[in-house]
Amino acid sequence: MSKSLLFDLKVLEFKLKESLKLYENTKIEANFELLKTNIDELCSFIIKKENHLAFFQTAENEDIRAYVISIRDLSTKILGIIEKEEARKILEDANSCFQYGEELKLTVKQEIHDYKITSQDHILFVGSGSMPITAFTIAKETGAEITCVDIDKEALDLSKKVAIKLGFPNIIFENDLFSLSLDKYSHIIIASLVPLKCEILENIRKTIPVTTKLILRYGNELKELFNYPIYQKEIKTFIKTVIRDRDFIYDTLLLEKETNYGK
Repeated sequence: MSKSLLFDLKVLEFKLKESLKLYENTKIEANFELLKTNIDELCSFIIKKENHLAFFQTAENEDIRAYVISIRDLSTKILGIIEKEEARKILEDANSCFQYGEELKLTVKQEIHDYKITSQDHILFVGSGSMPITAFTIAKETGAEITCVDIDKEALDLSKKVAIKLGFPNIIFENDLFSLSLDKYSHIIIASLVPLKCEILENIRKTIPVTTKLILRYGNELKELFNYPIYQKEIKTFIKTVIRDRDFIYDTLLLEKETNYGK
């Protein structure tokens, strides 16, 4: 086992855990900035090639696995906090910078090209959060119609206000995926931090048209430090296309219905 990788994971977990504790106890700006710094550091760690090589050699180790899950749980919670605070800053006209958010915009622009999203499309974004950068970027770059779904009501309320503030009043926000009529969506994007992707697929696969493109963001192996994984063997009745990006923290799986597969 790579002792260096295990040590690095211990350090990452410690930094995330302690910065989260500091922020929750104080709520001061300096500790909020520390949260963002540690998330940016985690993102850099995930895309570093040598870390992937070390992980492949040790992936089955129980200690490594335990730290991966712990770090993912911490990073998920921290990102939720950061997004809500970033949303409030926008509403208060406060200056802010978050490297993860800037890199996400670039990745979304590439996805717009990869998945041929145009102004004629209607996008459903599942797990949009308080700061739906994906939705804002697609709206700005293409003018496509967008519906965002999130079960966190506070996040949904913030994202509605931010959308209006940033000039995207036509984005629709919903909190119940399964109450929506899915036949109008050309693309359905499921965020990487949505944990039960296969369960969602099972619930919607019969109601989506053959032409709908399902885009699942996920992270396996080292990328699971900041994403929920997908096990492709669990996904049936779809044509699968994997798009991996070494330079970003998640990968995507494009799912398209087989034309001879009925509802």
